[in-house]
Amino acid sequence: MVKKGNLTRLQKAAILISSLPEEASVKIFKQLKEHEIERIIKTVLSLDPPSRETLVSVLEEAFENLKDITPLKLTKEHLKQILKKALPPDVLQRLLTQTFDGEEGKAIFRELEKLDSKLVANLIKDEHPQVIALVLSQLKPNKSAEILQYIPKRVGVTNIQEEVIKRIASIEKISSQTLKIVADTIEEELLAIDAGNEESLSGVDIAAEIMNALPKDLQVELLEEVRKEDENIAESIEERMFKFEDLVKLDDKVIIEILKSIDKNDLMVALKGAPEEILKKFLSNMSKRAAEMFIEDMEVLGPVKKSEVKKAQKKIVEKVKALINKGVIEFGGGEEYL
Repeated sequence: MVKKGNLTRLQKAAILISSLPEEASVKIFKQLKEHEIERIIKTVLSLDPPSRETLVSVLEEAFENLKDITPLKLTKEHLKQILKKALPPDVLQRLLTQTFDGEEGKAIFRELEKLDSKLVANLIKDEHPQVIALVLSQLKPNKSAEILQYIPKRVGVTNIQEEVIKRIASIEKISSQTLKIVADTIEEELLAIDAGNEESLSGVDIAAEIMNALPKDLQVELLEEVRKEDENIAESIEERMFKFEDLVKLDDKVIIEILKSIDKNDLMVALKGAPEEILKKFLSNMSKRAAEMFIEDMEVLGPVKKSEVKKAQKKIVEKVKALINKGVIEFGGGEEYL
């Protein structure tokens, strides 16, 4: 809540103008220069709603004996209606694009400042380094430093932390439209996970981990029983019993067997979004020359969409599952590898 004692002259002016009847606000805006209007708009949009005590104090300071005032309207739509009447269409459009879009875009970053750094890192870690750089550039340096430490240092052959720092350093100017696009993307991610409201817990993942620790014959028996009651739950458990990240648990002989059976291009794309230890696992089971060529090809490949990485990882997992089902390789049964 805004308190009068902490207000600047500009903030007081913004509160005063926003409190007046629409017709009076229009007359005031018509008397102001464009840069003055822009400063007032930005101030109004950045202000928290003032208390009635603060509002009355501001008005009493400006207008002695003024008692009956209209309700405070510190809203975007209220400002737009006033500006439409006060400004020429070209000036109005420019201000709406530059000021309103910019302020809307910045709002989500103020929310990120309040969230746990590890949560924010998990939210953005799979985004392109340029997007991560744009997000961190809008936060306080200490907050950005905390978040960056939780971002995986290396994904595939790319050092993400280094790449993000380089891209932040190369930023010269960010358009309000670009900022809003990034902000909208982050906001969608936040809404998807309902950040801060509930503790994240996946019962299916827990069930899959328990199943992996059971003997093979008991795994099969339990899955069949679950399938009779609910096929969807059985399939969800089975799907999570082996994930792409589990490749790192496999014996080198198994990795060699997998390399014989999978498409190298699929593996290249899949490893773009993989932890460094999985990349090393595959490279260490290739010849020195093959590993060098593989890394070169990955670098030439350049940035890959997150959806394409996930698709490639899924194809690899399906191949591995097929090898497990055929008995060519084994996974689980109470041990990491038999």
